[in-house]
Amino acid sequence: MTQGRRPPVGSSVIINSAIIVLGLVGITILLAGQLLDGDEPTGPLDLRVELEIVAAGFESPVLLTGAGEGSADRFVVEQRGLVRRLGTDGVIDDEPFLDLRDRVLHHHERGLLGLAFHPEFADNGRFFVLYSQRAGDGATAISEFTVGDGAVDESERQLLTIPSFSTMHKGGMLAFDTEGMLLAGVGDGSTGNDPEGNGQDPASLLATLLRLDVDRGFPYAIPPDNGFADDREARGEVHAIGLRNPWRFSVDAETGHVYIGDVGQSDWEEIDVLVPGAREPSFGWSVMEGHDCFYGRDCDPADHIAPAIAYAHADGDIGHCSVIGGYVYRGDAGTLPQDTYLYADFCSGTIWGARGAELRHGRAEPVTVGQVPAELGQPQSFGIDDEGELYLLTNSGYVLGISEAAPG
Repeated sequence: MTQGRRPPVGSSVIINSAIIVLGLVGITILLAGQLLDGDEPTGPLDLRVELEIVAAGFESPVLLTGAGEGSADRFVVEQRGLVRRLGTDGVIDDEPFLDLRDRVLHHHERGLLGLAFHPEFADNGRFFVLYSQRAGDGATAISEFTVGDGAVDESERQLLTIPSFSTMHKGGMLAFDTEGMLLAGVGDGSTGNDPEGNGQDPASLLATLLRLDVDRGFPYAIPPDNGFADDREARGEVHAIGLRNPWRFSVDAETGHVYIGDVGQSDWEEIDVLVPGAREPSFGWSVMEGHDCFYGRDCDPADHIAPAIAYAHADGDIGHCSVIGGYVYRGDAGTLPQDTYLYADFCSGTIWGARGAELRHGRAEPVTVGQVPAELGQPQSFGIDDEGELYLLTNSGYVLGISEAAPG
């Protein structure tokens, strides 16, 4: 938590270029830059974005998502082991939707890290979580729960357990892709340098994006079109390799592309893009970091998918350290330009924007869109609701809604 008085819900900070002014309606940021639609320039983007405090009082929120059930309720994951329901009025339900504190090891980067509702949740009540187990020395577990008669059945169906080797690099994001397969981001499990070489080993579940068919098989089936399905030495669950710590990723509901924020180590942070149908995709770690060979290791960039965006820790006046992957805007309300991708950095609080079409073409030119004010904490995650509206969550417990400010 940051020190000092918490700004009230509905208050704001206006950010326009380098001028910060206390305001009443949101946090407004000037966004300007050259964006592309496909391969054709569309001219500079001139947009003011308002980030309004929707709710406060969460404890280390790491994800916000809708349940896809036609409800306007939003579900917020707290790292300590709770999922809490956030109503349309900005009020947090007193009773947690899910309480796993007795099963979750919350320490350093460990905790309850991921939540994904089944695409047919409204009919089958199924949802999935990723967390660090209190039992088993912090092993990463992916488990299923169900809702019946209006309440969560606390009996747990565990799909997968991945042994823990450190307190760091857990990844943690869960999401369903456009084909109904469950994706899971898993870090390399090391404290640094990937000494076991998991990053380039498709036989390991670490340093990967996993893809599971949770509607077939027991406890799941292997999708036959997984990225490493043709490699007999690979684990069938592995869909992509070469990820150091894929803390947050998102699936483009229109195109099926996966946008991955992979946290770097020494010099670079990156946004990687997984193209639907890619075969044996590698994003480079741990022989590469960003566009560079890592610490002199043997490296042929042609063997790996280059990041669509890479930024250096030393860029800017404030040091960057950990990328917070975001979402492409596809909402119907028009609160942002369609196909705008937002992402941020945890340490510096910088927020950037880029055109999704640029990401999908493999190289984007992002622009700085703002700075999270210190009194609101540091960005930990973006979120999305059932209407496609975007949010930003901070480590000081805020949920910030993102919308376009009126001109002037």
